Amino acid sequence: MSIVETMNETLVINPAFLQEIKDSNPECWDTQHRLRQLCHCDSDPADRLNRLVKLLGAFRDHLALQFALEESYGYQKVRGINTTAKVLLNPGLIDKAHDQHCTLYLEITALSEAANELQYRGLETGQLEKLIQQVCDFDAKLIQHETLESDLIEQSFELS
Repeated sequence: MSIVETMNETLVINPAFLQEIKDSNPECWDTQHRLRQLCHCDSDPADRLNRLVKLLGAFRDHLALQFALEESYGYQKVRGINTTAKVLLNPGLIDKAHDQHCTLYLEITALSEAANELQYRGLETGQLEKLIQQVCDFDAKLIQHETLESDLIEQSFELS
């Protein structure tokens, strides 16, 4: 296990569990891939919005499960660790990766709600294009997050 000390507790990652969780949710990553493809296609706007609503809702649900599993089994807050025996990663990186889950989940939820609202109120092409750009921006943030977690996993295995 690799750990970073916080004020009263130590946030620990279990790299084997974290990697296993990532490898065990192919539906999540497939949905992300289909969402990315949809953002870069030039299909009928009404069809595109309909598919966007479905994919964003599904992706939000997949990420909720993914993040819940990661936080339950891949990250743990532990009290009373012998600080002289710990393996330190770059301070703050574990906290940063962990804390990004909430921000990312809130953002995908807002995107899903925006797509539903656009569908409900009526399709406006300009608004659809703006929403699609926001989805692309979210995808880039999620890729950065996953890269950070992958780096933490790799560093943890190297330090073990």
